[in-house]
Amino acid sequence: NGFLTWGPSAKAEEEVAKAKVYGKHHWATKMSKVYIQHKGQEKQVDPTDVCPNGCAAIIDSGTSLIAAPRAALQILASQLGAINEDCSNFHELPNLLFSLDGQDFELPPRAYVMRMRGAELKANDIWDLLFFKPRIRKSEQCMPAFMEMNFKTQMGDMWILGMPFFREFHTTFDREKQIMKFAKAGPDCEPMPFFEKKEAESEDTVALVASRANVSKPLEVDMQDLIPPRLSLQYDDAEKEDMEI
Repeated sequence: NGFLTWGPSAKAEEEVAKAKVYGKHHWATKMSKVYIQHKGQEKQVDPTDVCPNGCAAIIDSGTSLIAAPRAALQILASQLGAINEDCSNFHELPNLLFSLDGQDFELPPRAYVMRMRGAELKANDIWDLLFFKPRIRKSEQCMPAFMEMNFKTQMGDMWILGMPFFREFHTTFDREKQIMKFAKAGPDCEPMPFFEKKEAESEDTVALVASRANVSKPLEVDMQDLIPPRLSLQYDDAEKEDMEI
């Protein structure tokens, strides 16, 4: 669930993270690194392994998954490790971190792991897009919400941050200033401060921590509801080699 609001930003300027829009045709910004962070440990992957020359990240609420190049997903797969189909090791999974226009963002397993339902139904096109899909298709199985998409742009390899990103971050698209503003997404999708106050915990921070403390399960997703990025269907292989965003 979520909502779309037309109008001014919902949070004060000092409470949001910002990213400049570099794309001409999409809400795209620069992404400089992607890495895995296990609980209680420092960064686990050299960011240059995943995004060696910088990447382009499109923030897209119309895409159900996170789309990325095959090479990057293969590296992340080796670092994530296996996710049990019954989600029994869900609490052991690491966080996914990435930097957008110099600001770090963190996605916990509750955002990027989904429990698929309806997998026994005929949804071959969507099933084929899933990068981490098991060999045997069946209902009620857990997997990361990633799909493969190999595009080259003027800013490097393209990523699309779809609904897994919006589950954690309330996003404001400012057409006039050509920037995106990010706040933490509260329990009812309302914006909460992106930056934690060091002096004393605000009421917003306390409420956000409390609301997420009990979120220890993946998102339930019906396969028929998954929406692939339109870009993956619009262009042929030749156009994917040098695409202006």
